[in-house]
Amino acid sequence: MRVNPFVFGALVLVFFLGAILSAQASGNWSVSGKVTSTGQKVVASGTNPDEIKGWMTLGEVAAAYGLSIGEVLKEFDLPADTDPAKQIKELESEKFSTTNLRNWLKGQMGGGGS
Repeated sequence: MRVNPFVFGALVLVFFLGAILSAQASGNWSVSGKVTSTGQKVVASGTNPDEIKGWMTLGEVAAAYGLSIGEVLKEFDLPADTDPAKQIKELESEKFSTTNLRNWLKGQMGGGGS
């Protein structure tokens, strides 16, 4: 029996995408990095600055590391009215970035965190 190559290609595509979409719909597939394999939200622990991600909010990171929002804003010359619910990546400037925040926190922790 000979199968038309276009039909075969379409079937492979349907099965491949169907498996992924089914897994996502059932909650068994996540590629965002925002949840663990058990479905728990990834949060900053306050012990390792390398775990900080750009999608985390300024408020979450400050709370995890025992900092005031004002302290972070002052250190990186961010406006005083900056919303703590903003993601770190949305606040990036010449002086402030996820990497610069990680490095500064490592310095605050005495060079530790790795």
